[in-house]
Amino acid sequence: MEISLKKVNSGYDEIILENVNMEIEECSWTFIIGKTGSGKSTLLQTIGFLLNNIQGEILWKGINLSNSQNLKKFREATGYMFQYTEKQFFNNTIKEEIEYILIKKKVSREEIDRNVNEVLKLLKLSNEILNKSPYEISGGQKRLVALASILVTSPKLLLLDEPTAGLDLENKKLFFDVLKQLKNKGVTIIQISHLFEDVLEYGDKVFLLENKKIINEGVPLKVLEKSDLEFIEFCKIINKFGIETENIKNIDELLERIGIDAKERF
Repeated sequence: MEISLKKVNSGYDEIILENVNMEIEECSWTFIIGKTGSGKSTLLQTIGFLLNNIQGEILWKGINLSNSQNLKKFREATGYMFQYTEKQFFNNTIKEEIEYILIKKKVSREEIDRNVNEVLKLLKLSNEILNKSPYEISGGQKRLVALASILVTSPKLLLLDEPTAGLDLENKKLFFDVLKQLKNKGVTIIQISHLFEDVLEYGDKVFLLENKKIINEGVPLKVLEKSDLEFIEFCKIINKFGIETENIKNIDELLERIGIDAKERF
């Protein structure tokens, strides 16, 4: 198991989330959803052990993060992307921003250059962007630069707070394509999203929050079946005709399933 929360209470100065229990598997893509103010960001920061007030057990690969040495290893293996990316920037240029953590770790210049070039290529960012200020680029580019500054360290766990907010369709597709590649290489992803379509398309598991509590968890289609999302409503109708849709995540898979079922029947 990648992450386990056991009877966790957490908050900033005062407790916000109470009695949280979670199990997140390795190499999975987990979504956290809920209305504004439901506690999503607080939960993600709890998982990242970033809050002042945490009670209970948070385990990473079976080790307790309350131990300072364990927490150090956890943070070295984790990349965290905040909802407002500009809060992550504090250097004068994008080059300095992306390289910062590697320089802090005293990585060789050769390895820094190699890692930066690889992450720029992965995110389809040009070398020309490196000399720009992170504050003078577009909102979409800020998202990609923030992701670049995380991926340059090759994290094994990604904690993402609505990372595609403000991205146009092309960059959003690029963003998700990159995340899919990382997941296929063994990276565990925990992501906050307000878009059910993304949860269905990419999620292995989803946790639904309401009033600072987890009220449901499981396979996205099952958790979201009470929503008014057209795709889910269509799946419910198809189910009535005896076509199984439990593991279907998008319209293409649904159409394929309908075609397979038709061949089997006729």
